[in-house]
Amino acid sequence: MATTPDSAPGARTPYLPTPLPEARAFEWAQLLTSTREGLGKLFSWLEAACENSARVAGHENEHLSTSLLISGDRGSGKTTLLLSAVQALTDSKHFVGDSGHEVELARMLERLERRIHWLEPLDLEPVSPNANLLATLLVRVRAALDEQRHVKGAQGESARWSSSILEEGAEETWGKLDHLIRDASFMWEDIPATTDARVRAEQQIRASEIYANFQTRFAEAMEDVARTLAMPRFGPSGGDQVLLVLPIDNVDRSIEHLYNIVKLTRMVASRHLWFVLAAGHQEFQRFMERSFQKEFIVSGQAGIGVSDQEETLAIARRQAATTLRRALPPSYRISLRPVEPYEAWHFTVEGGKSESLGQLLGRIDLPGRARSGEPLLKSLAALFDLKHQLQADVARAYRDAVAADDGQQAHESSALKDEPILTHAGRNALRLPARTLQDLWHAVRREVHGPGSSTPGFSAQEQGGAAVRIAKDMLRNAIDESDLPAWASEQLLHRILRHDDQGRVFLDLTGKPVRRVKRTSLHGVLRGIPGDLDGDGPQSHDRLLSTEIHLRRFHDVVLVLKELTGAGREAPMPANVAGWFMILHDVLMLFEQPRVLSANVTPFEMSPEMVVTVHELWVEHTNGTPFVQVDSWWTPPSWSTFIEFAILTAQWRAFLGQLPLEFLNDSQDANLRARLIQAAWVENICSVAGDPLGHWHWKGDPGVMSVLKPELSQARVTDYETRVRQQVEQLVSHCAKGSAVYGREWTARVWLRNTLPLQVLPEFALASDARDLLPSPAGAPGAGSGWDALLKDWRAQGIRLAALRRQRVREAVHFSNTAESLRSALGADGGPASARYQEWLDTVVNAWFAVVDHMGDPLAEVVPGLDASRIQLHS
Repeated sequence: MATTPDSAPGARTPYLPTPLPEARAFEWAQLLTSTREGLGKLFSWLEAACENSARVAGHENEHLSTSLLISGDRGSGKTTLLLSAVQALTDSKHFVGDSGHEVELARMLERLERRIHWLEPLDLEPVSPNANLLATLLVRVRAALDEQRHVKGAQGESARWSSSILEEGAEETWGKLDHLIRDASFMWEDIPATTDARVRAEQQIRASEIYANFQTRFAEAMEDVARTLAMPRFGPSGGDQVLLVLPIDNVDRSIEHLYNIVKLTRMVASRHLWFVLAAGHQEFQRFMERSFQKEFIVSGQAGIGVSDQEETLAIARRQAATTLRRALPPSYRISLRPVEPYEAWHFTVEGGKSESLGQLLGRIDLPGRARSGEPLLKSLAALFDLKHQLQADVARAYRDAVAADDGQQAHESSALKDEPILTHAGRNALRLPARTLQDLWHAVRREVHGPGSSTPGFSAQEQGGAAVRIAKDMLRNAIDESDLPAWASEQLLHRILRHDDQGRVFLDLTGKPVRRVKRTSLHGVLRGIPGDLDGDGPQSHDRLLSTEIHLRRFHDVVLVLKELTGAGREAPMPANVAGWFMILHDVLMLFEQPRVLSANVTPFEMSPEMVVTVHELWVEHTNGTPFVQVDSWWTPPSWSTFIEFAILTAQWRAFLGQLPLEFLNDSQDANLRARLIQAAWVENICSVAGDPLGHWHWKGDPGVMSVLKPELSQARVTDYETRVRQQVEQLVSHCAKGSAVYGREWTARVWLRNTLPLQVLPEFALASDARDLLPSPAGAPGAGSGWDALLKDWRAQGIRLAALRRQRVREAVHFSNTAESLRSALGADGGPASARYQEWLDTVVNAWFAVVDHMGDPLAEVVPGLDASRIQLHS
């Protein structure tokens, strides 16, 4: 086999897999932000516990809560936090380092290092559910005492405290612990039912006698232990200043382990002993409920019927909540957040000497389409980071807009100019627990540097295999570790995520198993001046009351999984699952033969809702409420990938952030402002639909920013509309070159044919006669071969455009609140198929066209040469 010598020019550092520890202690500078925050809270708690231990001396009759819960998702760094805390309070100087940046932390650790004594950590993973945890604790306390008894001085002689008369006190304390250990079996373990009745009775009496004074004897022993351990640190007069801490990991190993740990912490509560528990908060709560439920079932107190079982579960939930509030009050819980996406993007190992995750993702190729020439998205990083798809001024405006939403100042966002602009899918996918993030980094690095990663000769179809493997593995991992119900996990893993006969991954979305719910918020409202639009003939009393354009900020998408068996169940995808689902979906759609199966053109409707024209219509003669609100949503092309919509929404969010406050609040020239918004919407779409993908240019004269500043004028808006028509013409010419069915060019062509001519009609415009964007007489600026071809296409399908317009109005009325109220009032037999509802729907639609088209069909004005008489449709 041919090999490349290390000294050869083409040699590179090979990927060498090495065993990774599940968790280990790190220095402060090496810890992730969420772990640092958790450690800081733990150190503050321990310091407060030390002060409280001295302050409440003499109040031993108080029952204390002496447990802290470190909670977080699986792999969030709970074990790492415990191990790092032990290291910090064992060798604080090495933990903090000598950078001098953490002065306050170093001082706190100096104070704690002398006052905290860590017991040997207890990991419940290998421990039997029936283990005697009380004896396990006492043995660890005795081991701590033994460790101090054998401490040697600098010259090898015994330490001064153990060679004096104080050793007798230590021996007495050791004896008390030894006695408690022997009694622990009576205190903890149940007496077997098979034991002889007389022996069993004696053992029960013995256990009762031990229990009567066990807690008092334990408290006295712990006070003696704390005082004994304090002597070598503070001297004989130092008092009981040492606090013992027992870290317990994997508390949520099983319901038996969890129940026993809570039982232990309540049984041996002492101001000198604290427990630091590590578990997932949801599992902690759920397992506690299950333990009480199991107790009811074993004791025969659980009901048999469905209602009785629900009542038993409700009682178990209340019991668990009460127990947790006593043992672990809400303020005694430290939650570890997942790693934030931007920190994950820069994550690296080996002390920052290797490439970051973002850099490695930039070296993973995406699938390429042979017919499309140079790919628009070259690496997997492009599905996470929009920075290279946005112009510099647009990127800066987007950062400022997002920072304003988060309550930051503009200068704070400008400091992040070199940071990535993560998509919604990228943010969800990279919000990971620490261990999962580390696994992702190693998986990507293996694909980049592993065997065959740079082998030449990959075909276009094979290119992108690494991206598929990474996204697929991360999606499966996210599903496995999520809290999805069992049916949802099974459907995702075995029905949607599938392999073909060649072992290639594809997504099966037939039957529409996934739908999206969008989260938006209102940015501003552009109000039109109420006109005098009345109907004529039978609709003479109908009128249009008001028209507004609502501009909305797009935030994110929630994907909802629908059960395909027909049971009617639904479950929202957790954010991390949805993020990797969207990433994998886009990777598979980029193949020359897309690997996403669907009965429709697009897998599922993904169009964001960012602009809507809201009309208030009064219909006098109708069998229902005469007031109807008609919402006409502005729709972009039906692209098949999430990344295209991400670019569109990011550029639009940046544009909205540039609109001055008076632009929306000033009612003067409202129609002119609406024309500008309409032209900007079309130009934004053209930038995403054409080549290059994105890169909306704001600059130039007349660019959209030059029209806004210093003030709006009729001439500048008209010039800008001419520029937008030129952009449309370029898009038409670009689409004419595309041949792929259902490709990007085909999708843009469908939008140009079906949606663009309707965009300036009364359903979407602020004024019923505002159609200045599209009419372009032959020979005018913006007219040319591309534009003439588009007009010819519109004229050829005039009847179809009229039918599409009427259908959209009908759908808008059908989805209005008034229609919903009417269907509810009509009952089960008065739904959409009922004659009465259809009569009301026809009446409202006819009233709409009678009001807005009373001066003639506006479509004939948009398409010169169109015979209006040939496109008349009647309900």
